[in-house]
Amino acid sequence: MSGQEPGGPYGTGFLRGLGRRLGGLLASEREPGLVNHVSLGAHCQMAHVLKTLGLRTWSGPFDWIFTMPGMVRDCLADDFADLLDRTQLETIPLAERQGEGIWRGRHRLYRERHGLECVFNHHDPAADDADYRFLADGVRRLRIALANPAAANRFWLLTHLHTPMDVVQSICDALAQSGSRNHLTFLQHLPGACERRVVTGEATRPDLRWLAVETPSASIGLRLAEPADDAFLVDVIAAESRRPVPPSP
Repeated sequence: MSGQEPGGPYGTGFLRGLGRRLGGLLASEREPGLVNHVSLGAHCQMAHVLKTLGLRTWSGPFDWIFTMPGMVRDCLADDFADLLDRTQLETIPLAERQGEGIWRGRHRLYRERHGLECVFNHHDPAADDADYRFLADGVRRLRIALANPAAANRFWLLTHLHTPMDVVQSICDALAQSGSRNHLTFLQHLPGACERRVVTGEATRPDLRWLAVETPSASIGLRLAEPADDAFLVDVIAAESRRPVPPSP
């Protein structure tokens, strides 16, 4: 027999009732609300910064996978049908991985279409049902945020890849098709610069803000290589999160 009390994981009586209430509260805090800060990638660094700043309170599908802006556009355009298609998921052979426990899974379609050799770095939804449920649950939460007409969603995408404006515009167009109010802050990270600075792109629409963030060092995963550069990037994102979003036309 296990050491768990009868009546489920919270025990019985008062403690069981309290546990249920606390469990429900914690679960609700991990679900979309009326104001949501959502990472669109391009990898876990963006989600990590949002969590560090206390802005990200629930997990979405782009928090822990490798993406490209074009892939994000495709996922939004087909409501994640291809991302969740299990026939497209593939375990990366051990000989092709870049290290132990990383580069675990790829997506056949996005590999062919966007050249992404790895999408799932620390998880393998092709082989692990729990990993697949984790991916599907992130999609479920994002769908809830997008479908809520009362929700104001702040989307963030950080990439070092050169991205044409029309691709970013198409992401905004896809977000605009949902029932919620959405705004995208697109951060083009430009490592190798002589100094740290931010260049604001020309305003083309109220639901988009484009920033070029220049730093000497590059990303090494969850942060930039130089601590001062990383602190600069975090400060930029924190300042942007405090900016009021223009009303939609």
